[in-house]
Amino acid sequence: MAAPRAFDPAPLGQVRVAFEQAQARRVAAGAMSERSYRTYIRDIDVFAAFIGSDRVLDEVTEADIDDALVAYARSPDARFTPPRVQEKSPASIARYRASINALFAYAEREGFLQRNPMEGTVVRPKVNTPAAHRTALTLGAAQAALAAPDGSMAVRDQALLRVLMETGIRVGELCAANITDVTVVEGVPWLRIRHGKGGKQRDVPLTRDTHQLLMRYTEDRPGPWPKDPPERQEDSTGALFVTHRGRRITVRDVQNVCARAASRLPHEHRRAFTPHALRHTMATLNLAEGSADIATIQRLLGHSSLAVTGRYLDEVRDSMARAVADNPVTGSQ
Repeated sequence: MAAPRAFDPAPLGQVRVAFEQAQARRVAAGAMSERSYRTYIRDIDVFAAFIGSDRVLDEVTEADIDDALVAYARSPDARFTPPRVQEKSPASIARYRASINALFAYAEREGFLQRNPMEGTVVRPKVNTPAAHRTALTLGAAQAALAAPDGSMAVRDQALLRVLMETGIRVGELCAANITDVTVVEGVPWLRIRHGKGGKQRDVPLTRDTHQLLMRYTEDRPGPWPKDPPERQEDSTGALFVTHRGRRITVRDVQNVCARAASRLPHEHRRAFTPHALRHTMATLNLAEGSADIATIQRLLGHSSLAVTGRYLDEVRDSMARAVADNPVTGSQ
């Protein structure tokens, strides 16, 4: 066993640089996705701006960290233009705290800390994940979301929604997808997900109709925005989905597509839904209709544990129980 590193106090700014380099090596080794890396660094920069880059990290206390978490929770939401002053969601605060925790864990391993103060913090947001049955669309609603009989849905939006519903891809994975990630092997179209959770790659199949729609879209989609710098133009050129200005889509763009699709739903199916709800929809409907077993759903969703995927099976069982209970002949009156 290697001896512990000698204590070497350093300012937060110096530790931040070392931490960034360590995470960059993890990305290069395939142990972390580029998206997770960028999130870590963005959160650490926010933390450093609050604490002060010149402050010795070992002098940061539990109270300092709690104050930073509270300040983050009350800071303007930069996703809006102009930024809206509203409290962050518990999930965002929990992610921010996890980034800080990763920094201090790294600093402790590297000898920048005598004692990790994270264990003594009291601001610990609880994130309640909604049950699948509250987020997944019914079969009728899912079919209606893809239907555009009046031609009101853009080809891009229809292709995007089909990919989400067919594969259960995460919204971040969709935004990172490139044109070259779509291939055809022995007559079957596939989408390679290069930046999955934990830096893992996986391949998911597409239907031929969705593949044809994607090819139709990529042939006529906008070129890169000419006012963007060359590196951004190059990234936009390779992106699978782009905005009307020709830039790679963002999570907010996909959310807006879902909002427009929800607004077009017939009255009996109308409800708001998110990209993540379509991930739930793919899993629950495939299990309910018998189109795939739970192990197949696990591989499609990119879950590392079958126990995580099992919640969708629980939802199907709940639906079956409700159907029996509501049976018009034998059910409760």
